[in-house]
Amino acid sequence: MRTLGILLVSLLGLCVLLQAAAVGGAWWLGSQDKHDDEIAWLEGWRPVLVWDGALPGQIDKLYRARVRRDLDASQIDRAVVSLREARAHVGHPAERFDPELVALGIETFTRAADKMEARGLLAMAAAWDESLFVMAIRAPLPHHRYAALAAFQESLDLRVRNGEPCQALARVEWAKRGLGGQIPGFEPSIEENLRQQCSRFP
Repeated sequence: MRTLGILLVSLLGLCVLLQAAAVGGAWWLGSQDKHDDEIAWLEGWRPVLVWDGALPGQIDKLYRARVRRDLDASQIDRAVVSLREARAHVGHPAERFDPELVALGIETFTRAADKMEARGLLAMAAAWDESLFVMAIRAPLPHHRYAALAAFQESLDLRVRNGEPCQALARVEWAKRGLGGQIPGFEPSIEENLRQQCSRFP
């Protein structure tokens, strides 16, 4: 029994040391603004600290924080990459509907679309709005779904302004196929108007 007790105490001490090493290293890297290294450091510890149920959530938080920093610095291209990495890290599609991550995605894609529109690249701006639509149209929160619908309707307007009403009409069909039915909240009159514009387009 004494040997078993010593072994258990030793294992507990080892666990404490490993936990301290992981947390301490992450703290130091974060304090040096080496946030990518901080994420990689904690990712490397995941197979070791299997008992730490809080570690995955902490890593998720760091991924989201990186997107936020990129947005705050107006580094939209970097924010897009950081968002994609954050979503890939989460993995399971249902888990990607984390409200904070969806909100970051909406802001990222909206600002990417605005950036392209400001440059006169209307088709590219529309594509970013469509990416937002795909990401958020099935989100649990109503205001996220509303943002998705608004972005999709904006994408149609951008394509019409770009002289592509038939392409805009095709995107409506594309969206309905993807959803397996009607687009929630989408007014049929918009589709009919696009159909009329397309019919007049040479």
